[in-house]
Amino acid sequence: MKKLVRLHQLRLGMFVERVEGGEGAHKSFRTNLLLTKQSDLQQIMRYNAISAVIDVSKSVKVQVGSPGGPATDYRRDTEIALAERFSPRELSLAKEVIQKTAPQVKEILMAAQLQNSVDMHAASDTVADIMAQGELGALIGLCKIKEIDEYTFLHSLSVSALLVSFGRALKVDEEMVHLFGLGGLVHDIGKSTIPVDILKKTGSLTADEFHLIKSHPERGYAILRRSDETVPEVVLDICRYHHEKYDGSGYPLQLMSAKIPYCARVAAICDVYDALTTIRPYKKAWTQAEAVDRMIGSHGHFDPKLLRTFVSRMILSGALV
Repeated sequence: MKKLVRLHQLRLGMFVERVEGGEGAHKSFRTNLLLTKQSDLQQIMRYNAISAVIDVSKSVKVQVGSPGGPATDYRRDTEIALAERFSPRELSLAKEVIQKTAPQVKEILMAAQLQNSVDMHAASDTVADIMAQGELGALIGLCKIKEIDEYTFLHSLSVSALLVSFGRALKVDEEMVHLFGLGGLVHDIGKSTIPVDILKKTGSLTADEFHLIKSHPERGYAILRRSDETVPEVVLDICRYHHEKYDGSGYPLQLMSAKIPYCARVAAICDVYDALTTIRPYKKAWTQAEAVDRMIGSHGHFDPKLLRTFVSRMILSGALV
């Protein structure tokens, strides 16, 4: 039995007979590939196709997990996918950028916690280092498989890199790309005022704890406004509005559609994508396909046109693994 599915619906265990809608009009590529590991999914994604024909009779149930556990599996599969997509030099350079910038991000966030303000010059220099990285996909991929204890700092670094990469894919000018990256770096700065035990809590949050978590965009906005330097409006908007939803059900102001600043609509996609595909204290990381599937299915959350562009230019293009 043959079945046609969208590329983001592919799962491990499926037997992909061919993919359709690749680069060039009406192109179809025969693959005959059983998806048994994450790198197989990445191989299919590199066809830049739209849909795939799977053979249900040849598909199997893949046993998820190993003696190392789900986190170990995810790290191993991601490392394999990165090694297949990027050269050793590209990965080495990305590691160097992370080693240089991660401590800088940590220092910026720690200073915000202690001084209730942000060193925007230091943050700007960090973004410049990120922008100089040739293959941001390698940097973003490596951030996903770092230790959980480093999550808060690497999430800010990764979202900044995602905003830089997506901004360039959207063909905004480099000055705006820099502002996108700066906004991504400080988008969660308000969490520096929230107790760490709440941020890392693995169980369900109480109503009061959830309310406190939801206050972080406004808290971050207030911190940025108190900074010695004048913070660009784009950066303020990303920090304050990255949890707004396109249908008006987000927070803090329940803005709708075009009333949400463009930069914040872009940031919302990058923030959620990184959160879903990264190991967090309270959840396992999702595969790229699972994350895209959830985001596409979250009707009303994202700007639909921007989300389609993200999937096309960042996922199907192979920019991200």
